[in-house]
Amino acid sequence: MLVVCYGRVREEDEDSDDDGSDDEIDESLAAQFLNSGSVRHRLQFYIGEHLLPYNMTVYQAVRQFSLLPEEERESTDDEANPLGRAGIWTKTHTIWYKPVREDEDGCKDAVGGKRGRAQTAPTKTSPRNAKKQDELWHDGVCPSVSNPLEVYLISDPPEGITFDDPSLEVILLLRVLHSISRYWFYLYDNAACKEIISTGEFINSKLTAKANRQLQDPLVIMTGNIPTWLTELGKTCPFFFPFDTRQMLFYVTAFDRDRAMQRLLDTNPEINQSDSQDSRVAPRLDRKKRTINREELLKQAESVMQDLGSSRAMLEIQYENEVGTGLGPTLEFYALVSQELQRADLGLWRGEEVTLANPKGSQEGTKYMFSSRGLFAVPFGRSTKPAHIAKIKMKFRFLGKLMAKAIMDFRLLDLPLGLPFYKWMLRHESSISSHDLVNIDPVVAKSIQHLEDIIRQKRRLELDQSHVSRNIIVLVLMRAVGCDYHRTRETLQEALESLNMNGCSVEDLGLNFTLPGFPNIELKKGGKDVPVTIHNLEEYLRLVVYWTLNEGVSRQFESFREGFESVFPLHHLQYFYPEELDQLLCGSKSETWDVKTLMECCRPDHGYTHDSRAVRFLFEVLSSFDAEQQRLFLQFVTGSPRLPVGGFRSLNPPLTIVRKTFESTENPDDFLPSVMTCVNYLKLPDYSSIEIMREKLLIAAREGQQSFHLS
Repeated sequence: MLVVCYGRVREEDEDSDDDGSDDEIDESLAAQFLNSGSVRHRLQFYIGEHLLPYNMTVYQAVRQFSLLPEEERESTDDEANPLGRAGIWTKTHTIWYKPVREDEDGCKDAVGGKRGRAQTAPTKTSPRNAKKQDELWHDGVCPSVSNPLEVYLISDPPEGITFDDPSLEVILLLRVLHSISRYWFYLYDNAACKEIISTGEFINSKLTAKANRQLQDPLVIMTGNIPTWLTELGKTCPFFFPFDTRQMLFYVTAFDRDRAMQRLLDTNPEINQSDSQDSRVAPRLDRKKRTINREELLKQAESVMQDLGSSRAMLEIQYENEVGTGLGPTLEFYALVSQELQRADLGLWRGEEVTLANPKGSQEGTKYMFSSRGLFAVPFGRSTKPAHIAKIKMKFRFLGKLMAKAIMDFRLLDLPLGLPFYKWMLRHESSISSHDLVNIDPVVAKSIQHLEDIIRQKRRLELDQSHVSRNIIVLVLMRAVGCDYHRTRETLQEALESLNMNGCSVEDLGLNFTLPGFPNIELKKGGKDVPVTIHNLEEYLRLVVYWTLNEGVSRQFESFREGFESVFPLHHLQYFYPEELDQLLCGSKSETWDVKTLMECCRPDHGYTHDSRAVRFLFEVLSSFDAEQQRLFLQFVTGSPRLPVGGFRSLNPPLTIVRKTFESTENPDDFLPSVMTCVNYLKLPDYSSIEIMREKLLIAAREGQQSFHLS
C-alpha cells in the first residue's frame, strides 16, 4: 500500500492514548486516506459503468450500484433491517479497477467535487475576472447582486435530488414556498429582511422521526448505510429537519465512521450502557497531544494547526508547567485562541477597540475588537501593501483551519462572527446586498438607507418627467396653455438638487468616492478627487456596498476557505443555513438558567443529593447569574465559556456537583470551590449561606482561569 501511495509510515513519536492494534492502525490510515483532499489517487473503481466515489464503503457501493432497480424496490425497509435482504449477500458482485489517467487526476476526484485548495485559490486571474476588475476600478461598474430565489423557482428537481418518490412533487412545492418565505424581500426595493413564515414551521415531524431512527442506529452508522433520500433532502431541503438532526447527519456524512460513532455516543450516552454494546461499535479515535506555552499562545497555535490541522487524530492540549490534560485544557485552548484572534493589533476585524472586563495575565492592557452585530473582515484597498495583505491572509488561512478542526473534533470556539461572514463561508457572497450592511456596521447602514431613500425619490421625479416627454397629448396641452417644456426640465433639475438628507443636500455632505471609515480605500481610480453629487450618488452607493461586502474582503475569505478545506470540504456544510453556523461553531447562545432546568440536567454525587442545602443554594446562585458571570462559571468548570447546542442538557459529561470535604476543625466557609474540567466536576464546600457561596464561586471563577493544577 505504501508503494502505490495508499498509506504512510506511522511515526514513532506520535502521541496516542494506547498503542493500538494492527486493525486500529489500518482503520486510522484508511480514514486518513479517504478524507484527505491532497492524496493523489492512482486507481479508479467501477461497478458496471458507475465510477465509485473514494469515500464510499464497499457495502454502500454494492447496495447502490450492483442491485437491479427491481431488487432494490423489493429490498426490506432500511429501518427494519439496515443490512438489507439476504439476496445481497448471496449474489456475486464484481468491482472493476483501472489506473487513473494523468489528465483526469488533476481535474476532479471521484467524490464529485474539486480538491480542497483548488476551489478557492486560483493561481492566475482569468481574463474574464481581470476584465471585471478593470471595469470596477476604471469605470465603477459592479457585478449585479444575484437573487437566491432564481435557483428555487424552477420546474425541474435540483441536481441534488436523484431519488424517485410519489411525494417528490409535494417536496418540491414546499421547497419553493420556503424559498419565497425566506428570500421574498429580494423582489422588492427597501423591503424588511424578515421571513414570512418561520423556518421552524416547515419542520416535518414524521420525516424527522424517520431520520432520527436511522441516525441513532449504531449498525447503520458503522455500515455507512445512510439512505440516499436522507442525505439529499438534508442538503436540498434542510428546512424539513431540526438543527440537531442535521448536525448528526453532517457528522455521519462528512467524516469517518469512528467520528460519527463518537458523536452518536456523546449525544446518546444511553447507547454506551446498552447490554448489547460490543467492542466493534466503540469508536477508536487516535489522539495526538501537544504542549503549549501560554505566553506564545497564538504563535504556537498556528504551528499546531500547520502540523495537525489536517490530521484525522483528535487534538489534545496540555500547557507547559501544568499537570492538567484532556478535555478541559483542550476546550480552553480553543476559547483562548478565539480571544487572541480578536486582538486589535492584528488588524483583522472591523469594530471598536475595547478591553476585557476581567483581564488575566497578558490580557491586561490589550485591546480587542468588538462589534455588536458580529465581526467581519477589514477591507483591503487597491493600494494596500502586498506584505500586509500576505500577513492578513495567513491569519485567515489559520482561522479556517482552526474552525474546521474545532468542528471535526466536536470543540467550541468563542468567536462572535457576523452573519455576512457565514454567508461567505457557504459561498453565498454573490447574493450579499445592502441588506447585510446592518450586520456589519449599523451606523453606516443607516446612512446608506437614508441615501437610498434619496435615490428612490430621484427615480420617481425622473419617471414623472419621462412620462411627460412620451405623452404627446400632454405636450400639446402644455403648449396650448403656454407652458414651456424646457422650463419643466429646469424645474426637474431644481427638484433633484433640492433632495436632501436631514436638511443637507448631497453635495454638502462632503463625500467622495472613498469607502466610509477607510479614507485610503478608493472605490474607483482617482476616487479621492471625485465628489459625490445627486447625479452619481447611485453609483457611489453601489460601490460602497460592493467594496464593503465583496471586493475589499474577497482575498481574506479565499484564504480562509483554503485553510478550511485543507481539513475537510466546505460543501459538507450545505446542511445548514448561514445563521445556524454560529451554533455549530460556538454552541448555545447566552440564555437564562432556571432552577428547574438545572435540577434536571445537573447530577449531585459523592455526598450531595438534590435535597442538599448546598445544591439548592448553587442552583439559586446560578439562576441569578448575568451573561458575563455565566461565561466565567462555564470557563471555570468546563474550560469553555460556551455550552453546546441544547445547553446543560447536551453537556457531556453532565455537570456533577460533589461535596468538598475538610477536617473537622476546618470551616468550609474559608475555602474556595475547585473543579475537574475533564469530567465537568464541581467540588463544592457546604457553605453556611447562599451569600457566601455566591461570593466564593465568583472569586474562584475569576481567579481560577488559565491554569490547570491538581486540586
